[in-house]
Amino acid sequence: MIATQQRDSAGRLAPTDPTRALATARAIADPWFACQALAWVARFAPEGQFISIIKESLRVCRAEVDPYRVVAPAAWPIRAIVERKHLNMLPAVIPDLLLRAEDIEILASRSEALFLLFQAVFPAGRVNWFPVLESLRRASTPLLSWRQRRNLGDAILIVWGEDKPLAQEILSALDEVKLKKKVEKLLATSEPVVPRAFFWTTWR
Repeated sequence: MIATQQRDSAGRLAPTDPTRALATARAIADPWFACQALAWVARFAPEGQFISIIKESLRVCRAEVDPYRVVAPAAWPIRAIVERKHLNMLPAVIPDLLLRAEDIEILASRSEALFLLFQAVFPAGRVNWFPVLESLRRASTPLLSWRQRRNLGDAILIVWGEDKPLAQEILSALDEVKLKKKVEKLLATSEPVVPRAFFWTTWR
C-alpha cells in the first residue's frame, strides 16, 4: 500500500477505530503523509490521547529537511488543534512554522505552504490567523507565479467574510491590476469564501 492510501486508510478508520487508525498512521514511512494521518487520528481521538498524538504529528513533519515539507503538512495538525479547541497550543507552534517558512526559497512554494497554514488556523480567530496572513503577504511580493496570485486572491476573499476593512486594505495595496479586478468582481458577485476542509467523516 502506498503512502497516500495508508493516509486515507487512517483517515477512514479514525472516527470509529482510533487504535487501528493510529497503527496505520505510524506505519507510514513518508513524513508528509504520516503527519497528515496522525493529525486525522488526533482529530477524532479520545480527549485523553489528543495531546500526545498531535505532538507526534508535529514532530514527524519537523523531521523533514525541506522546509516546505515541514510547513505545508503541518496545516493538518494545526487544524486538528483548532477543531479540538486546544487553542492554547497555537502560540507555541505557529511562530516556529512561520520561521521555517522563511527558509522556503521558491516564493510560489512558500505561498502554497502559508496559504494551507492560513486556512488551517483561520477558524481560531484573528489573533491566530493574522500573523500567518502577514507572512503570506510577504510571500506574495513580488507576484511571480499564478500560485501566488491565486493564494493571495483567495486569502482576501476569506478575510472579507470576517474583516472587510482589512481585506479592502490588502486589495487596495495590490499593484497587479488584473488580480485586483478579478478579486473585486468576485467580492461583488460571489458568496463569502470559507477555508478548505481538512477532515471529514464521509468518504466516497
